[in-house]
Amino acid sequence: MPNGLPNLPPPLPAIGGMPTSPPPAALKLPQSQKAAILMRLLLNEDIKLPLSDLPEEAQVLLTEHMASMRIVKRETAHDVAKEFLRELVTIGLTNSRGLEGALTDLEGVINETTIQKMRRDIGLKAISDPWLRLERLENDMLRTMLMCESNEIAAVVLSKLSVPRAAELLSSLPGAIARKITWAMSMTGTVSPDAIERIGLSLASQLDSHTPVAFEEAAENRVGAILNQAKAAVRDDLLESLESEDKEFAKEVRKSIFTFAHIATRLDPMDVTKILRDVETGAQIDAFAYASADPESDNAKTVEFMLSQMSSRLADSLREDMEARGEVKEEIGESAMGKIISELRRIADAEEIVLLEEEEEAEPKAEDA
Repeated sequence: MPNGLPNLPPPLPAIGGMPTSPPPAALKLPQSQKAAILMRLLLNEDIKLPLSDLPEEAQVLLTEHMASMRIVKRETAHDVAKEFLRELVTIGLTNSRGLEGALTDLEGVINETTIQKMRRDIGLKAISDPWLRLERLENDMLRTMLMCESNEIAAVVLSKLSVPRAAELLSSLPGAIARKITWAMSMTGTVSPDAIERIGLSLASQLDSHTPVAFEEAAENRVGAILNQAKAAVRDDLLESLESEDKEFAKEVRKSIFTFAHIATRLDPMDVTKILRDVETGAQIDAFAYASADPESDNAKTVEFMLSQMSSRLADSLREDMEARGEVKEEIGESAMGKIISELRRIADAEEIVLLEEEEEAEPKAEDA
């Protein structure tokens, strides 16, 4: 007997694109009972279909019909099978997974905010397989999630991820935490499938509770980047205004600002030549001459810091050029200093240099009463 349905004739072609009328015997049975008959025919031939993706109520109904099935005439079984084959050959497209399946298929195609809103409105799972969604997470986000969970939950997550991904994630965790999670994996052998599913759905639902943001950079970093390019007078005025409105926010903005004056305290002396090698000499002279106009300013200290890291011959040559240049207009001087800062940031972003952390001022201590 060939693999498949026993002694069944080939499917009949549809006439005019529509299936022919089903046999009378099959007409009298509900679709759920026909499905039970088909399932029994396939199981008799040792053919097992993966039905776990069906809704739970459909799986229960199919099982109940199979359990209540007593004797089915050969003619009826054949008629059900032939009707199924007739319908099968006419199918062009299908989406048997309903709205949840459609949303899953459209991830990355339609707006993520729309997908999350629809899932919240209809109360569907975040994804058919929550573990697949966790597998797709960036390492930093998944690492942060695990750090907030118990060792036992983290052990379950590692066990469900692919081996390469689990190894990568485990290596990124602090040693003490990684050891505890590894030990906790020894206790996951008795965890039930239902518990695994609940854990996965719970973790995936945490992702949907976070509203997508329009900006990847924090607000203070975005403000700092803008003020970095602004004129010093404008920058100082806006920072002073921020101080009066929101002192904490202004403090964070100041941390993200890097100006010409910061070079002396945050640049490694060995890196001075790296940031100047691609800045044209004329811009260096304009920047140095403008910054040195006030010998007591932080900008002037930066100029002396940079000159001190050059060869004496080059430093003396630049000093002579600065003196010959004379007074530099604000617009030209600010632009020249901006070129040096832009080059410094380009090299820092390329990780060719590492900027030193700025030391925070100690908070004044309250006097004893």
